[in-house]
Amino acid sequence: MSDPEILLPAEAAQRLGVRTRVIIEAMYYRRIPRVRLEDGTLGIPADALEDFDPSVQGKGQMTS
Repeated sequence: MSDPEILLPAEAAQRLGVRTRVIIEAMYYRRIPRVRLEDGTLGIPADALEDFDPSVQGKGQMTS
């Protein structure tokens, strides 16, 4: 069986048509699963995008 496709936050945001910040916030509040990549960065399984609703807010607003 092949490995699932893992996306960087920017790639996931582009596929969903949202800002990267929305994906980062969702990862922070664990509303979307995250996977640690070999280089230490975090990615998102492509399959998880099907169930993700970007209109749902996190526990709070991230400050800029």
